Amino acid sequence: MATPSCPSMYYYEKGGLCVRQSSFFGGRALLGQGLGYAIILGFGAFFAVFTSLLVWLERRYVGSRHTSEWFNTAGRNIKTGLIASVIVSQWTWAATILQSSNVAWEYGVSGPFWYASGATIQVLLFGIIAIEIKRKAPSAHTVCEIIRARWGFAAHVVFLVFCLMTNIIVTAMLLLGGSAVVNALTGVNIYAASFLIPLGVVVYTLAGGLKATFLASYIHSVFVHVVLVIFVYLVYTASSKLGSPHDVYKKLHSIASKMRNCTEPMSHVGQACGPVSGNYGGSYLTMLSSGGFIFGIINIVGNFGTVFVDNGYWVSAIAARPSSTHRGYLLGGLVWFAVPFSLATSLGIGALALDLPLTSSEANHGLVPPATATALMGKGGAVLLLTMLFMAVTSAGSSELIAVSSLCTYDIYRTYVNPKANGRQILRVSRLVVLLFGCFMGFLAVLLNKAGVSLGWMYLAMGVLIGSAVMPVAFLLLWSKANANGAIAGTIFGCIAGIITWLSVTKVEYGRVDLDSTGRNAPMLAGNLVSILVGGAIHAVLSLLQPQNYNWDTTRCLTMVEKEEIDLPEGELCERKLMKAKLWITKWGVAFSLVIAILWPVMSLPARVFSSAYFTFWAVIAIAWGTIGSLVIILLPLVESWKTIQLVISGLFTNDLVIERLEVINMQLHAIIQSMPEAQQRYLLDKERSKKREAAIFELEKENGTGEASAV
Repeated sequence: MATPSCPSMYYYEKGGLCVRQSSFFGGRALLGQGLGYAIILGFGAFFAVFTSLLVWLERRYVGSRHTSEWFNTAGRNIKTGLIASVIVSQWTWAATILQSSNVAWEYGVSGPFWYASGATIQVLLFGIIAIEIKRKAPSAHTVCEIIRARWGFAAHVVFLVFCLMTNIIVTAMLLLGGSAVVNALTGVNIYAASFLIPLGVVVYTLAGGLKATFLASYIHSVFVHVVLVIFVYLVYTASSKLGSPHDVYKKLHSIASKMRNCTEPMSHVGQACGPVSGNYGGSYLTMLSSGGFIFGIINIVGNFGTVFVDNGYWVSAIAARPSSTHRGYLLGGLVWFAVPFSLATSLGIGALALDLPLTSSEANHGLVPPATATALMGKGGAVLLLTMLFMAVTSAGSSELIAVSSLCTYDIYRTYVNPKANGRQILRVSRLVVLLFGCFMGFLAVLLNKAGVSLGWMYLAMGVLIGSAVMPVAFLLLWSKANANGAIAGTIFGCIAGIITWLSVTKVEYGRVDLDSTGRNAPMLAGNLVSILVGGAIHAVLSLLQPQNYNWDTTRCLTMVEKEEIDLPEGELCERKLMKAKLWITKWGVAFSLVIAILWPVMSLPARVFSSAYFTFWAVIAIAWGTIGSLVIILLPLVESWKTIQLVISGLFTNDLVIERLEVINMQLHAIIQSMPEAQQRYLLDKERSKKREAAIFELEKENGTGEASAV
């Protein structure tokens, strides 16, 4: 408790001196283990049952056929709102909620901005590739399937390894962040949490495939955005401890003041206190932050890898209706921007303004948001944050399950094990891979936790490991001259060069190579840049020397396992419309990317250290973007799917739809019988005998009564 001589509740008096808490959580769990297990298992079971029920209702009353194609591509007919919702949900990792607030706590207002802008432009620009998939590989199932059709066996194997590595890295980040927060807030064993979090995801993905993943993603997105809006308004309008941008502004000024006593025991090593190193004027209220800018570059490079090389984004593009693909990715990217920007501008900045005794270790493990939520709302805030995190982890996790399943099914099983596999075999293998990778997710998280790998380290390192594959994958559908040798050499040697640079800079700068030193900004920046630039340069040079001059004929010849009639409006695959869509997404995708990555930060530089009015304007943008984005992503899918919802409701409360479907089936059977003369004759004879038998029974009933007729 605070005493009259100590500044806040996070200090206590000892021997006549004010002593600050050495950490916020202190190794103690705020919530009980029972509640932790209830959230993990309860929500997991609920979504497993509820999502499976939605899939069954669609099949029962809308007539969806659950084939292997449907399992892996969701019918290739998903509309704009649901695609945008899926992109938001798929891109909302544990890191989006946790790491974004960590960089806010570390760098101030520049942290949330660089996290959001540095991970939005990839989705906006991927919209160009998404529409190219519809033009040049309309029947593809995975990115590696397209690579094999264009560049052959060797390139297929190389990129299959990199795509699977991307899925493994993303999965690791999801479970590292999720298990760490569950453990910190509830005391649930971190290894048990690693296995239990994916459990419900595996169940509903097994039942409904990609469509179940999309439906669950929408539900999860709704919850995430509702909680997002609650926290944003709580920090800047409703909280008695903060409550307005002006109050937050004053507190941030005092926290970074040069006059503040930051010596032991008034503060401890690793806690936020005094001027910020690398920030203009030592202030948290400036975009002139060297640390924030370096993080932004690392973030941009690393996230190109986890979008362009993650098969999950290719699967989502494949599943989209052609006319919805470009709009879905643009809308999804713009709405997603609000998640890290608005959330971290409230919870991350709020942690600084509240002067919470967080340590750098706690921040690196993603504990800034739960600390702020707890400080503002008590246990209720911790429960809200924990539930929000669970939604993000499971939603993105289901996307990774389908991404890995489709790679293993189509690029390994169907390509090298059983090229003549039928739909039933493909479906069986898809479900088996979902189950096996779901188990592997848990083992992976346990191993990384044992090794002491943190969410922050893994987030920064991903670009070094997979960044070299970004440019070759982009060239796949965008550049006809790109050749196979350049793609293979660029990807492999770019990765090797990135890792060597990363470790070399670490050794030169810090004299040692370990988890702590390799996770610093300078070596991570060097490794990320070398990986993506060397990979792209090698591919570009070799392709210019020996251009392929490809016409995409082989990618257009990719086939589906089961021939299905896709219910698309007329003209959806018209080349003129697709080219118009490509020009549209290129114009707006590039324009918005330039605005949020260059124009916005440049325009904020003259402000230097923000004034109270400027910070209020900044906070209003965060509030408005979060609110409008949340409304769009919640309401648009409902509006677009209203007819389907009406069909399901109508089917639940009336038998009309069932009768109509039976009539259709009867007509189809009649047509089949008419085309087979012998079968038709047999059918008519059986029908005649049945009529005679019914007439005889009726006569007996008339003469002798019902009982005797029944005996006959």
